[in-house]
Amino acid sequence: MVILDTNIIIDHLRQHASRDSLLSKLLHTVKLDEIAISMITIQELFAGQSTKDEEILKQILAILAPFRVLPYTWEVARMAGEIDRDQKRPVSFADVAIAATAIINGARFFTLDKKDFQNIKDLELF
Repeated sequence: MVILDTNIIIDHLRQHASRDSLLSKLLHTVKLDEIAISMITIQELFAGQSTKDEEILKQILAILAPFRVLPYTWEVARMAGEIDRDQKRPVSFADVAIAATAIINGARFFTLDKKDFQNIKDLELF
């Protein structure tokens, strides 16, 4: 399984669902049922002001619809806290929560910001 970082979806939206987006390219190499997102990604997307625009909201919902949504559980929260505690430089709440979701679910993590995640133990970057 591959878990998408929020920035992969934002990149896809900004490229107007272009075939050149990383998400489009991923869909040519990984089966749709092997792609998931964290519940935290949904929160991050809806925090953006652009979701007030009805057309953008429809695009976001259409992009998210086929993906499995993984919950933010007690186990994920605990691991996210441990990841945050053990980092030498600050990592955002959302980033450690999504990384922990990937680790707990035994998934690879697909992000545009690999440098922010490269020092997280047990996180396999895609």
